[in-house]
Amino acid sequence: MRRRVVHAGFAAAALCCAAWAGFEGWSLVDAQRNNAAVLRAGTASGAVDQSSRVRLAQAIALSKAGQRDAAAKLYDGLITSAHPDEIGRAALFDLANMYLREAIAVGAGNPIASAPLVELAKNRYRELLRAQPDDWDARYNLERALWLQPESAQAFDDGREPYEVRRMIKVPDVALGDLP
Repeated sequence: MRRRVVHAGFAAAALCCAAWAGFEGWSLVDAQRNNAAVLRAGTASGAVDQSSRVRLAQAIALSKAGQRDAAAKLYDGLITSAHPDEIGRAALFDLANMYLREAIAVGAGNPIASAPLVELAKNRYRELLRAQPDDWDARYNLERALWLQPESAQAFDDGREPYEVRRMIKVPDVALGDLP
């Protein structure tokens, strides 16, 4: 009796491991199929499986190759809605990074030419943060873009008094600067 229970336990563990290995194998085959489609698209202009992951990989490859206009068109095609999915958010982030990298490269010699690129990057980072507010990478890169081209307070001034008003608060028997 005890031997059967132990053998059944090992058989169940083996089946679980086989199912997990099958799932991982299927994922590997799918990834290889996507990689082959990206390679075919890079070498031929024929019809290719245009899944969103493949188009994102193509846009990243074009961006790294220096073909920024073609990459921007692919990225924009992936960003379709106000609430993008995972691939759309990755495309937003990569597109903003592409604009920021180009602005940094151009800005060393000509800061006037880099201003529109920085603005495009800031807009894309803000769009991404509206869709996913807890994306800390986008927050950091937006801060870097704001360091490159700060925004003036006059652009956001609506003519009203500032919210914060200072007033003195007096506490008995405590002088200013007597904090522990």
